[in-house]
Amino acid sequence: MRGIFVRIKNNAINPNSKEVTFTFDEKLINGLQGDTIASALINSGIYACRVTESADKRGVFCGMGVCNECAVNVNDHDGELACMTYIQEGMKVITQEQIRNLPTSEYIQLPEEVLSVDLLVIGAGPAGMSAAVIADEAGLSVVIVDERKNLGGQYFKQPSSYFSIDENRLDKQFKAGQNLISRLTSSKVKILSGGTIWATSGPSNIFVANKEQRWEIKTRNVLLATGAFEKGIPIPGWTLPGVMTTGAAQTLLRSYQVAIGKKIVISGNGPLNFQMAAELIDSGVDVVALAETSKPVSVRNFFRGVLLLYYSPRLFLNGLRYIYVIVKAKVPFYQNAAATSFSGDDRIQSVEISKISDSGIPIKVQDVFDADSVALGFGFSPANEIARSLGCAHTFDEKLDVLVATKDAFGRSSVSGVWIAGDSGGIGGAQVAVAEGAIAAFAIIEEGGVELGQELKRESVKARKLKRRNQKFQVVLWKIFSGPTLRTQLSKADTVICRCLSLTRQEICQDLQPEMRSAGALKRVNRAGMGKCQGRYCSSFVTQLVSDLTGEPVSEFSGYAPAVPFKPTAIGIIAYTPVNGAHE
Repeated sequence: MRGIFVRIKNNAINPNSKEVTFTFDEKLINGLQGDTIASALINSGIYACRVTESADKRGVFCGMGVCNECAVNVNDHDGELACMTYIQEGMKVITQEQIRNLPTSEYIQLPEEVLSVDLLVIGAGPAGMSAAVIADEAGLSVVIVDERKNLGGQYFKQPSSYFSIDENRLDKQFKAGQNLISRLTSSKVKILSGGTIWATSGPSNIFVANKEQRWEIKTRNVLLATGAFEKGIPIPGWTLPGVMTTGAAQTLLRSYQVAIGKKIVISGNGPLNFQMAAELIDSGVDVVALAETSKPVSVRNFFRGVLLLYYSPRLFLNGLRYIYVIVKAKVPFYQNAAATSFSGDDRIQSVEISKISDSGIPIKVQDVFDADSVALGFGFSPANEIARSLGCAHTFDEKLDVLVATKDAFGRSSVSGVWIAGDSGGIGGAQVAVAEGAIAAFAIIEEGGVELGQELKRESVKARKLKRRNQKFQVVLWKIFSGPTLRTQLSKADTVICRCLSLTRQEICQDLQPEMRSAGALKRVNRAGMGKCQGRYCSSFVTQLVSDLTGEPVSEFSGYAPAVPFKPTAIGIIAYTPVNGAHE
């Protein structure tokens, strides 16, 4: 055991790499080689990373570089994300202030390389890796780009390479990811890890950068496999350090063997929360309560469970095991309920769980629990900013409260040369994503006039079968977990909606005027959506508030328009001047 919390040792992954010492606000912190700043701090009981203009503390929330809530100052450089930055010996980390000084040092121009390929894959998760390896094996030239330094995405997240692993004890999720990653790294695919797509000049010209280099990628086809990020449902106190998404909690546990706390409440909708609860319990952590907005335990869902068993025995049995672990641990379980309030001074200390109506309105408080951390999992939003910027058509799914890309059965979007696979084109789960990546790759190969070998032909048939079965599985699964579509029902007037700028629901509503017909119009008045997450967490709520006021239904044009750069990018990268004057 190290630090305040347990450094998990689950017999399969043993974090015994060398110790690394760094400072946080001049306090010595011990981490392990392979830790991120976030995993090392949380393992030491430190949750706050930055402070707002009003001195409120914020910490890790999404755990995947989207929300920017865990921004810290590293070695006198602001804006480094604790969840994405690995610790180094002697590193100096301090809490980041809301108002920061602009750097005065001269920007060092990065080298740029122009790559011309048959296929650019954006995203190295299940769909992206699947597509890349198949296209490569068919003889296409392929580049794959991912923001993370480690391959696998959110689902196939792997332990740090510095941790020792007992291969015989890895679960099937780890193994499947490991096998696909091995297939990718042994291929001819050029992998640009830690690279951010910050702009495009059309589907055949994509601009990428990391801290060491820039790339301009000229491609015949681009496959968008950017995945999804977890929704953030505004709840009183949800900005307190210690409140984070289920995905962030799972990343810390599975990749870094760090539990997010000692006493954990899990709330939301869907099977991921059950998996998270079981994995935490297996790791020796106290899950004090699990709240689910739907009612999965019912007589009619018993019969639906039989269908799940038919479509995917492995996934069904995994689900049964999660339930068994939760029941055995006697975790209080609440159906048609949600965490509706978080209390604490500088971090989470207690959680209120309430019964909710069929429309998602809190009815009555059922229990209050002491807790030092919370995992929230209320579903996912597709990461579609690149697709939208390229002009790909989308439709609004009112039930899921997300924009869904328009594409055919092979992943072709409405824009020639742009393909979409996996959760970035509609939430379907990891198995569907693997199949969609493969199906898109086969279509790209055939469209290019390349003849498939017998082995790839067999894999093509297998991918189509996998997709059909798992889509049917997903349909039944979400009937079981059918619950209210949550937007702002759990919030109050003073609840923060825009996390980046700390704008409350009341402040946003006060700025609404009848002539404002879109979230973009409101954005120009109060700047909601202009923070570093670029509206990813407040867009749907602001859009709904405008729709409620105007009476106009939400469409693909109601929210914030995608803007360059797609992610926060150093101005020196954008203002790049070619040394040889070859292009501008």
